[in-house]
Amino acid sequence: MGFQSAYREVVSRINLEYVLLLLMVGSSTYMIWESYNFSISAAATFPRLTGGFVLIGSLLLLFRSYLPEPLYSFVAESADLLDVEDEELSDVEDEDAREASDEATDISTVGRPIHDSVFTGASALGYGILSYAIGIMWASPIFVLVYGLWFKLSWKSLLVLIPLSLLICFGFYEALNLRVDRGNFIFTEGVLQ
Repeated sequence: MGFQSAYREVVSRINLEYVLLLLMVGSSTYMIWESYNFSISAAATFPRLTGGFVLIGSLLLLFRSYLPEPLYSFVAESADLLDVEDEELSDVEDEDAREASDEATDISTVGRPIHDSVFTGASALGYGILSYAIGIMWASPIFVLVYGLWFKLSWKSLLVLIPLSLLICFGFYEALNLRVDRGNFIFTEGVLQ
């Protein structure tokens, strides 16, 4: 059994929606818990509100099959925000079905051995961990480089995007006085003064 066939077997058995919802429950719970460690109580309001809404929404979606009917229909059924004719909707559904069948045969849009969405999630997690360890300013160009190489961006694009990521971080450092140059394991004192 090759890597791609084993990978497809694992992905077909795992419901990625539940994995995402559990990740959101965990991260929002962590946001709320960490907000109680803030020395300025007013600064804790935003993470508590955001984490609370994400936690409640994720739990509702996670346990939607156990909800009473009125709440289930509010949580699980999609709202018709736009009036779309039935013919237009069937055209869109046919196009989506064709794209889904194409995706079933292709794992990655750039010919990689795993789904692009799995790579994006893993690289975002890696970016968060690396940012915690060495600082956002130094993790950002590494993330841009790895992400660009994965999606086969040209070197010209990477030579523009990498310095741009540094400039954005420097802008946060200067304009908002955020210490994005400081990590918790490396560069603990920061590099910029």
